This record gives sequence, C-alpha cells and structure tokens, in this order.
Amino acid sequence: MNSDNFMDSELINKIARDFANATSLAVVVVNIHGEEVSDLYHFTPFCQLMRQDPEMSRRCRMSDRCGGLEASKSNQPCIYRCHAGLTDFSIPLVIGGHLVGFVLCGQVRLHDTVQLPEVQECSSYAWQQDFQFTENFEKIPVINYDRLLSSAELLKIIVDNYLKQQRDFVVIKEHAPASAERRVAIPSQHDSKMKKALRYIDGHYSEDLRLEDVAAMVYLSPYYFSKLFKKYQGIGFNAYVNQQRMQSALQMLEQSDWSIAVIARNLGFSQASYFCKVFRQAYRITPQAYREQRLASPDISINKNIALQRN
Repeated sequence: MNSDNFMDSELINKIARDFANATSLAVVVVNIHGEEVSDLYHFTPFCQLMRQDPEMSRRCRMSDRCGGLEASKSNQPCIYRCHAGLTDFSIPLVIGGHLVGFVLCGQVRLHDTVQLPEVQECSSYAWQQDFQFTENFEKIPVINYDRLLSSAELLKIIVDNYLKQQRDFVVIKEHAPASAERRVAIPSQHDSKMKKALRYIDGHYSEDLRLEDVAAMVYLSPYYFSKLFKKYQGIGFNAYVNQQRMQSALQMLEQSDWSIAVIARNLGFSQASYFCKVFRQAYRITPQAYREQRLASPDISINKNIALQRN
C-alpha cells in the first residue's frame, strides 16, 4: 500500500470526521505538501472564506504544511498560530519511519494569553479591511488552552492507535531511478534495507541527518551503506539529502515569510551560509535572489533538475 492509498483510506477520514463532530473543532487531513486529502470537517465560515481567496488559500496551505512539519520534529502534537492569528494543532502521520501527512485541527481563538509558535509570519491582514471577513472572525469560538491541549493529546492517542493497526502493510514512497545506466541492481536482501533508509530520509531530512546513523538503522557499516546507496540511487547520500532539502527550500521561499536563516534551520542546516552555498550549487542563484525574482515575477521558473555536486 502506498502513501496515496493510505491517505485516501476510509478509516483515517472517519477518524477526522468523528473527532470533528465530537469536539466541534475543525479537522482536515493533508499530505506532506499541505494539500487536503480529506473533506473539510467543521471548518469555520471565516476559514472557508479564506480558502476561497487564492492568496489567502496559499497561505493557509503553507501554514498547514509548516505546522505539520513542526509536529513531525518531535512526533508530538504541535499547537501553533496560523497566518491569520487563529490557533491550530497538528498530529503527524508516520508509518514505518515515513512521514505521509498530518491531521490538522482547531480554527479557534484562545481565552488565555499563551505564547505559541507562529509557523508563518502574521504579516498580511488585508482581510481585516473586509467586513465579511471581520464579521466571521468575531464569530470564531473562543476556548481555553487546557481544552485545546486535551483535545490534541486525545487525537494523538486515537491516531497512534490507528497507526498501530497499519503494521500489516508497508508505506513505500516510489523513487524514480536516476537513470537506467546509473542505477545498479543490488542484492535482494539489501533492497528492503535501502527502501527503509529512503523512507527514513524522506521523513527526517529537516533534521541533522548523518550517514552513520542511517547506516546503523539498517544494520550496515557506514562504508558499505555509502557504496550501496550510491549504486541504488545513482547519487551519494549527502547529495540525495540535500536534493530533498532543496526541493522543500523552493516551496518555503515561495510560500512563506520566513527569513533565510529560519528556512535553513528548518531544513536541518546548522549554518545559513552553508544552506545558501548548497542552494546556489543546485539552482545557480542565491535563496534571496530567487525569492525576490518570484515576488517580482511569480511565473518565473528555474531549472529544478540542476544536479547538486555529488558526494
């Protein structure tokens, strides 16, 4: 069963629907890109209006994705503020070490004055000039933080119990081979190990990933794993990890207001300067210059297939 089939499963959607009906909180299931793969359960009129506006809808989906990624770092619920200032929480969906999506819940205001992370800068309040938006914003439920926290912990227990039932199938992200001549057949006994390593990398490339740690996870020596990985993917371990990070970097630069330093940190780079170096090697342009070009000309495109230096 692949991740798309998993996200389309009737049970995970039933969990979202029943939880929304029981708590009166808004719930949606999204994939790792922040795209909805379930119906929108109990969405507030304000948030429905938001998603009818192309720019606001883009920011909503980016908030969904960023909130989900924050939760995936600890595999625990993350309570955060969205770009419109509402409070949400996210539950990561992880199977076999592979991050397949998130359950997002909330769309409320809080009675309490609580310091919460803002996964996307609340810098655009143009909607406040529109009476229809402000009228619906004032109708959004106001609840206590403790109630929201209890809801998040309960949903995590429910989701974890559901995920335990999925051990009879394996979620495998399909990886297109680099090329027929570069990818080399490997012994069948190592095929499952490489798939496991790839799933783990795809779910954790925003962390400090080391070849030695991934090799240990699949019970191979770092030297042998390094050689096997390059044969299997046609590209070195570090280059592959950086490719995954660079693809996410493009989305973050296009769809978020985060600084370059914050994006670098969220992608597992300890230094923004090294992130900029890798980005420039990949796309022959600096992150800041790419962001400025996209703002000036949204339709501009770059060669996203430029190869990173192999290692």
